[in-house]
Amino acid sequence: MEEDGGSDARVVESMRRLLDAVPPGDDDPHTIFRLPAAVRERHRDLYEPKVVSVGPYYHGSNGLGAAQRHKWRLLRDFLSRSAAAGLGAYVRAAREVEAEARRCYAEGFDMGADEFAEMLVLDGCFLLEFFLRKSEGQLAAPGGAKWAWQHMYHDVLLLENQIPFLVVEKMHGVAFAGEDGPDRDALLDIFCKAFAGDLPSSRIIRPASDKTIHHLLHLHYECNVRNPAVDSEKARNGGEANGGASSLAIWKQPPVPSPRSGGDGAVKGRMTSMIPPAAKMEEAGVTFKRRATPRDVFDVSFRYGVLHMPAFVVDESVKVLLANLVAFEQGGGRAARKLDGGNLMTGFVALVGSLVNARRDVEVLRRSGILHCMITDEEAVAYFSHVVQYTTMDYDRHLLACLFRDIREHCHWNR
Repeated sequence: MEEDGGSDARVVESMRRLLDAVPPGDDDPHTIFRLPAAVRERHRDLYEPKVVSVGPYYHGSNGLGAAQRHKWRLLRDFLSRSAAAGLGAYVRAAREVEAEARRCYAEGFDMGADEFAEMLVLDGCFLLEFFLRKSEGQLAAPGGAKWAWQHMYHDVLLLENQIPFLVVEKMHGVAFAGEDGPDRDALLDIFCKAFAGDLPSSRIIRPASDKTIHHLLHLHYECNVRNPAVDSEKARNGGEANGGASSLAIWKQPPVPSPRSGGDGAVKGRMTSMIPPAAKMEEAGVTFKRRATPRDVFDVSFRYGVLHMPAFVVDESVKVLLANLVAFEQGGGRAARKLDGGNLMTGFVALVGSLVNARRDVEVLRRSGILHCMITDEEAVAYFSHVVQYTTMDYDRHLLACLFRDIREHCHWNR
């Protein structure tokens, strides 16, 4: 019995150590996540880098060696931009943020202190040089190849392919710190200007200088995905304006939940809260019209049987970006909990995924000038089905819930 008691004590001690390591309450430090394997493995082309790795999750992966060598060339070029700082200054800066940077990753990785510091310097300076070249009208890809640059650009915006933005800020501060310290507005401009045009009809808004940015995909989100209701509230309170965009009626209305009968849970809730596909809506008398001057890609409204939507293109680049922005919203952690946009990207993809269930639905939206597919109709249907399938949100209480409700009532859907 004493042996059993001693064994129990060891188990308790081991469990206590693990419990003590758990961050308290909402102080979860993680901001960079891996996707669930079931999601990633179904569509690796949407979530895994094709050309270049950033951060530890894909560091040293097969097939990314050529870009890794190119990153060293860009590091050399970046170091030449500042004669005042030698390589040692960047390494010391990386050492200063090493512990904080490690805490940003939700999953562990096998990388010692020296290798981790080297990676932070190499990847942080690579991102800066890559986007600085873009602002200077150059393509920082091997040989200046446009296809290679495009792949690298979308690789650095993958959710799993990130380093903490504090590392980028640290490297930028070493290179360009002036008498008044680092110019954060200048740093944000380097990236935000490159993001213009990634989402159709969106106008890039640089976040406020004091806005916490967790990684590059988070910065992209803050530049492109904004809840108009939040922006309108900020403007009324004297905060930074959102470039002239005003909130639409659908943003002002409180979400009104549809009646649910108990027992079937989330599946029944989702089914009774979705909208019919585009062809069925057309049969029910709904007209689809392209919005001529949209505020952004989310400028959608439904009135008097007419669904107004901005035109948008679905190609391989948009597929990757949308999937990772949705994954970012779904990922949780500090970054996702404090998004002004809430589940706006997820709601938008749920809207398009509801409309596009078959080839004839794609044809309805194409004929209306709303959807332009650079992929096959079948690929578009499969893509939106995949992204919607792996999202979790309250389908009665999201930012487009009132729009969904009005469409269902017009079409007598699920009555």
